[in-house]
Amino acid sequence: MKVIHCDVVVVGGGGAGTYAALRLHDLGLKPMLISKGLVGKSGASIMAGAVIVGSKMLGGTEQNASSSLEFFAKYYSHFLVDQSYLAAAGRWIENVFYPEMESLGLLFTRDADGGIAMSHSPVRWAVAPMQGQTGILLMDIRRKQLQARGIPMHEECVVTALLRSANGDVCGLTAMDYVHGEMFAVYAKAVVMATGHADRLVRRSTGTREQTGDGIALALRAGAEMTNLEMQFWHISDFANPPTWQRLHIYPNPLVGTDQSSRMYNAQGECFFEQSRDAPAALAPYSLQVKRLTQQVLAGKARFSGNYYTSYSHVDAQVLRRYQYAGSAFEKLGLDITRDKVEARTTMHYRQGGIESDPHSMRTSVAGLWVAGGVGAHVTGSLAVAIYDGGLAAESIAGSLSERHRHDDHTAQQIREEALRVEALRVGAGADSGDGRQCPSPMYIKTCIWDVMDEAYGIIKHGAAMREGLTRLAGLRARDLPRMKPPSASRRFNTAWIDALDVHNLIDVCEATLQSALRREESRGSFYRTDFPYVDNTVWQCKNIIARDGSDYRFRQERYPEGAIAPGFDRQAYFSVPW
Repeated sequence: MKVIHCDVVVVGGGGAGTYAALRLHDLGLKPMLISKGLVGKSGASIMAGAVIVGSKMLGGTEQNASSSLEFFAKYYSHFLVDQSYLAAAGRWIENVFYPEMESLGLLFTRDADGGIAMSHSPVRWAVAPMQGQTGILLMDIRRKQLQARGIPMHEECVVTALLRSANGDVCGLTAMDYVHGEMFAVYAKAVVMATGHADRLVRRSTGTREQTGDGIALALRAGAEMTNLEMQFWHISDFANPPTWQRLHIYPNPLVGTDQSSRMYNAQGECFFEQSRDAPAALAPYSLQVKRLTQQVLAGKARFSGNYYTSYSHVDAQVLRRYQYAGSAFEKLGLDITRDKVEARTTMHYRQGGIESDPHSMRTSVAGLWVAGGVGAHVTGSLAVAIYDGGLAAESIAGSLSERHRHDDHTAQQIREEALRVEALRVGAGADSGDGRQCPSPMYIKTCIWDVMDEAYGIIKHGAAMREGLTRLAGLRARDLPRMKPPSASRRFNTAWIDALDVHNLIDVCEATLQSALRREESRGSFYRTDFPYVDNTVWQCKNIIARDGSDYRFRQERYPEGAIAPGFDRQAYFSVPW
């Protein structure tokens, strides 16, 4: 197997990973970047809708700055966050990120008077060129920067395992180039995990096919701690039809150029959610939307799979045409964005939890492993914040990197074993299991896992259903994974081989997620348990930390530092909490 040496290997080609690689290079190190898809062309970063205008930038006020902190701490993180990290990220975004974007030519959309067009909400945001498309232009810039610096990029390569030295430090990884069907290993002094947070844990998800929680699975198997894996976000205002449109989002957020947002209607035509009325300080009020829809479902006025509607019909038509890319989607369905309602349904979005790390350095609980962006558990959302993380990780590594690689005979043995494991997944089990049953394909098992999670880990949760889900996952692991066989044994661009690797990652992540969810005995944000229907800040305003201990799990809790913004109550009924 080919072995590559570098100072730092970055896993993930989105906003966090690309910036980490760029900063490492500029700090005098030799990074390389590995992406499961195409760098800057896949994953969540290209779908970023906008960038938040923090502090007093671009005409903002002190109140705008205060609202931004409130938004991230309350509506996006539900007080499961270190607020000093949020404040530091806000200062960096204002003083570093925005000046860099302008210098690189990321031109924000202008209004008729030539000023930067923004939302008129307490939390302000700008877009380039239209709402929902900002990430495309930004990631094009990042890709060109990587190419200009000559930073090696290994695209369409899936990382299969993290390597650890005899003393337990992460010292590299193994990966497979699935275009050519060849494995390679990387020895490095540090690894940055920047694989994003849009896990496809159910059939319907905003995550692309690449996003099966690989970063979490790799770190979990390497001994790293995870935090708040149960805290999952959902879209409720995506197009219900056609079903392949799984991330076409009808923004509930404040719209650029106005103080309006979309409205949501139940089956009886009653408006049950409008952002400007129900959550004016929430830039993206996903969790409160989930609460309001859940109440409609419990009342029999909607289903999570549809029978409720969303509309922009009350918004100025010129604003919609100028700043909203969704108009073309309406047109494809024969609808008019300025007049018609469209049926909506729920889609699993990104995860708030992830790999536990120090939010001021991005170090994990395992030496040699850093995180950046949404795969970490320190914040939810925002492309600019994910990019900030990439810089933090790079600077932390540059200030502490040892002078030697930590690989040894122990590491070499791991490479040999991983090569055998990956090759066995390509070939699969025999023609049948010996009892006449045909061997299941990787995609079949993957969809079985999704179906288990749909029932055990939907928006409405209960301890009994989650325990049943764990039992069913254990059955799939014992019964079907050993018999799994890809329909093709081809080496080149064999997506079924990738699915086989994904299955092992997915089942590990789903199991850990349900274990973590069972541990949190309360409801918070989009996490609603009918057996614990209250927000409990006395016990659960804390990190819910889980790690694998052999075949079992260990748990611990850690309180978040006190911040400037507090929940203001000890315990309260879930649906009465306005965040």
